[in-house]
Amino acid sequence: MKTAVLLAVWLALGPTSLSADPLACLGPGCPAGFNLISVSDPGRYGVLIAAPDTGCRRVRFRVQMADGDLLGLTPPLEPGELAVVRFTRQFAPGDHALTIAADGCDTRPAATRRVTLTKTGPDHGWRAAG
Repeated sequence: MKTAVLLAVWLALGPTSLSADPLACLGPGCPAGFNLISVSDPGRYGVLIAAPDTGCRRVRFRVQMADGDLLGLTPPLEPGELAVVRFTRQFAPGDHALTIAADGCDTRPAATRRVTLTKTGPDHGWRAAG
């Protein structure tokens, strides 16, 4: 009887507690959205991308504008490696929708972070912490 009640509760709660994995791959290259927030016209930006620790022996990520224009590529990354994709173009202040997709393996980046390049002030970001 106790097992039947527990099974009934588990089945009742199952659909709500078994949500989809947010890192699930949807399509070739597993494209993922990235929102770049630019704070000034002359600012130069990049994105720090971390390869997942498992799943792919080597993966290369490409960063594109929403319209498909290529902004840059990482070198081939092994599990857990990091790379910065430096953008040569400048972005007007505001939000810019980008897409990050994998080449060579269907996976998403383990982590992404905006990087401000050519800063004149002290660096309190990810580089200073390393």
